[in-house]
Amino acid sequence: MSRVLKAAFAGSFYPSDAAELTGLVKQLLANKCAPVNNAVGMVVPHAGYVYSGKTAGYGFSSAPDDVSTVVIIAPSHRYPLAGETVFDVDFLETPLGKCPVDRVVADSLASEMDAVVFNEHSLEVMIPFVQIRWPEAKVVPVVLGTRPNCRKTAELVQQYAPDAFVIASSDLSHFHLLYIAEKLDREVINAFLSLSPDRITDDIEACGRWAIKTLLFIAELRGAEKAIELDYSTSFDAGAGATQVVGYFSGLVTR
Repeated sequence: MSRVLKAAFAGSFYPSDAAELTGLVKQLLANKCAPVNNAVGMVVPHAGYVYSGKTAGYGFSSAPDDVSTVVIIAPSHRYPLAGETVFDVDFLETPLGKCPVDRVVADSLASEMDAVVFNEHSLEVMIPFVQIRWPEAKVVPVVLGTRPNCRKTAELVQQYAPDAFVIASSDLSHFHLLYIAEKLDREVINAFLSLSPDRITDDIEACGRWAIKTLLFIAELRGAEKAIELDYSTSFDAGAGATQVVGYFSGLVTR
């Protein structure tokens, strides 16, 4: 019997109506970006679509067209995880239907890390974009807790999914004055653009810092030579106030 993880954040982070969701995602993908077919992975934000959907759209529209497997590496916000985990389900369901998990890759990872099942928005909000952008693709949901071994996770992804496109799900700074948020966010973006995993440390403010660090290790293993900044925005740009700002970034790593 198939194990289906049902959506928990439809109607809050993104629309629960399938037609409305389809239209919104297509609108967010309709930007000036063109696919970069030598990209190996990207960072995209995971807030509600009204806040970070535009910036996420820049990432997904810039990703390669020919993607059959997507490894999504996301931080845990809702459960106190330690280390690295992979979701033990067959499908992730959204209002757009069931998105299949690549069980061959997921089972291989599960032999090396804990297998879990729970609802996590930093993972779920990626799925409608995947379903619209790559309707035939399978996903591999990896969620990181505290103090994960990012190098080991990267090596496992490279071993079991060497051709997969990799998404690091992360927002940037949280709940600062606008000018402080912009300064903190630029530090993270510059670290990403350097392609140096060692620059992603405890000191940077990004909830998915370890996902970003893991992506940079994967980029290193795949011989990536360039990181590209696609879009940066904040919750202030989306109409929220200037005193409790959250930052959003999308960027590619390419060969």
